[in-house]
Amino acid sequence: LDRRILMRNEVAGELIGGAVGESLEGVLAAEERLAPVAEFLARSGGETRQETVRLAGADGQEREWSLVWVPIAGSGVPAALLVVEDATEVLRGQRLEAWAEMARIIAHEIKNPLTPIRLSAEHMREVRGHDPEHFDEVFERCNRNILRQVDELQQIASEFSAYSSILRIDPQPGDLAATLGQLVESYQAAPPPGITVTFEAEPSSIPSRFDARLLSRAVRNLLENAVRANAGKGTVAVKVECLDGRARIAVADTGPGVAEHLLGRIFDPYFSTHDTGTGLGLPIARRVAEEHGGTIFARNRPDSGLEVILEMPC
Repeated sequence: LDRRILMRNEVAGELIGGAVGESLEGVLAAEERLAPVAEFLARSGGETRQETVRLAGADGQEREWSLVWVPIAGSGVPAALLVVEDATEVLRGQRLEAWAEMARIIAHEIKNPLTPIRLSAEHMREVRGHDPEHFDEVFERCNRNILRQVDELQQIASEFSAYSSILRIDPQPGDLAATLGQLVESYQAAPPPGITVTFEAEPSSIPSRFDARLLSRAVRNLLENAVRANAGKGTVAVKVECLDGRARIAVADTGPGVAEHLLGRIFDPYFSTHDTGTGLGLPIARRVAEEHGGTIFARNRPDSGLEVILEMPC
């Protein structure tokens, strides 16, 4: 496909270059820094598409750009509009807001385990001074409690580390089906007791641009959530497909499902329908989906269980 530049404004000229009448593909191929734009156009397949890519400008500084490709119908000759917008400051503002929200949640969450740690320490001091003959017994009980709370703090720190690292997404070309297939294989090789894990990809190879580390983490969170929902018995089914330029990753369990009035809340930080976990697994998956220009939602299956679907450009 040879797309010719019919007109361009000053911003597009400074970023991409090329003159009216030149081949857009030729202009993009002339500079390695423009490879993300060329890959974006290749993924569009002639359909409307929007993505955010990191790209070095004419000054050599890397910034984040919003790309929108819109086919124009009814003009006689096939045409399309490529909109290029510097989204660096907007995204920076969004990230700062995310950091502020995360700091607020951290301050709130660490209070929960710190309170019993303090109470246990005070109780040991009191018993040592007023009831020393029972100190050993109290010490063992309080020590176990303190260690449990420390484990919880470590888990909170680990989850927040994962949550914050999403702010540093690094999408690269890859095979979505192969990446997720390898992840599921690790569960199939050593499945949770009583759980069967299945995987299906259609087509078997799905070229896309994504952050393999973060996307694998998101899907792993969905898998862990499904395993907990099954409570030691049932099937977790993972399916990935590409339809009309959109990748669709579905993780389904055979558990009890979620009450309809709670479906809209399961992606909120620290909301959980399970007794275990930090309540950050699904919010992390949502952040990863959004950073990839996608969405995520959940629905109860007609027979039994919950299905979580992550959609993103492919």
